[in-house]
Amino acid sequence: MEARRSIGPRKHFQLAGGGSRAAMLALSVLRELRDTKYRMGDNSRSLTDDVAFVSSVSGGSVTAAYFGLYGADGLDALEADFLSKDNTNTLIWRAVNPINWFRFGLSGRSRIGLVEELFDEKLFKGARFEALNRPGRPFVVLNATDMASGEVFAFTPKRFDDICSDFDQQPVSVGVAASAAFPIAFTPVAFQNYSVASCPDRPMPTWVSKGLTRRYTPYIDVEGYKQARYANDLRRGQDKFQDIQYVYLLDGGLADNLGVSSLLEAIISPHATGSLLKGINTGAVRKIVVLVVNARADAPKSVYQQASRPGIFSMIGSVTSVPIDATTASVNAQMSVLVRTLKQAARDRPPDAQFGDLKIYDMLIDFDQLRPSDPQQRELRDKAKLVPTSWSLSESDRETIEAVGTRLLRQHPCYQKLLLDLNVAADFIEPAFAEEGCKP
Repeated sequence: MEARRSIGPRKHFQLAGGGSRAAMLALSVLRELRDTKYRMGDNSRSLTDDVAFVSSVSGGSVTAAYFGLYGADGLDALEADFLSKDNTNTLIWRAVNPINWFRFGLSGRSRIGLVEELFDEKLFKGARFEALNRPGRPFVVLNATDMASGEVFAFTPKRFDDICSDFDQQPVSVGVAASAAFPIAFTPVAFQNYSVASCPDRPMPTWVSKGLTRRYTPYIDVEGYKQARYANDLRRGQDKFQDIQYVYLLDGGLADNLGVSSLLEAIISPHATGSLLKGINTGAVRKIVVLVVNARADAPKSVYQQASRPGIFSMIGSVTSVPIDATTASVNAQMSVLVRTLKQAARDRPPDAQFGDLKIYDMLIDFDQLRPSDPQQRELRDKAKLVPTSWSLSESDRETIEAVGTRLLRQHPCYQKLLLDLNVAADFIEPAFAEEGCKP
């Protein structure tokens, strides 16, 4: 990946799932960053100029891909072109249109194709991944879930090498649709694995071979072992565990609702290109911002007030949404591991390196950070949690999510601390709160 783009030292994002609600929350945060300027020498920069890496799932992938293609200046068009439209009804009408039944019947495509077409028509205009990840732009990774294995399937050159497919020629709309293919509501996105037919003589990556042949690997790093085994299975290598001929992808939130896995690999994995550890160890990187935008919303549950047992539809809703919400605690733990690893890398720098301390500003944006003791914030929180996860948002819903995203970022102590360290003046900064609440 390093040869394809220039990775900056400053910010890394995860944009979590939740349909248009997630896309709008991510948009509101990016707008706030875009409109915040600081001085670097004689030049004025926007905080979005420093975004280096974006990892996204589900609805967050809409905003991530749009930002990657059109940059910060194009963000406002996302709301006008997509988020302000009634996309749910558009999908329903297309689904019941007999012409589409005939067209999809002849091509063998399923209803997820309607989502791909909608994204392409409204947002991406036929763009392929070669247009997304370019020099001077953040590297964007869209994450889906392999429905058979439960593994994260990241839209990266390395993963598509595993199935012997040309990553650059994949449509962006397909990647976003795969990342947002919520189970039951949508059919999975399908890819054929061409490993044996087209790439029989490829050398196996060293990290995969070592991960599978070292006897102690499953004992000291079972997750690393599973990742190596999955890559070996996709490449249909020796002693494969699964014979993978086709891959079917669903919503990325099923495996990782915050997109942390790809961020961890990009930053600290020893077998990832563009690892940030080298920059940290040499002192070239001195400030890192890790910003997680989580659109999860656990609205009040009526089941707690009903005497009769829940019906089939309630159970379907539970088995599809509760596991996604439950992954949040696990990936939050991974997030803590990431921050600790980065800080350890800073401590491991040579003692004669005169670069000053590495500062890491880790920020989680979550609806539950709105303060229930404040009546205005409690009302805003309750309204935000009731915004649906469909592909349609009313004007009132968009205004609510916009207000939430801006407020949550501005009242985060690490965001305030970052602005203080960059000498940015803002009337919402509380210096004592920032200094006490954030220790970068």
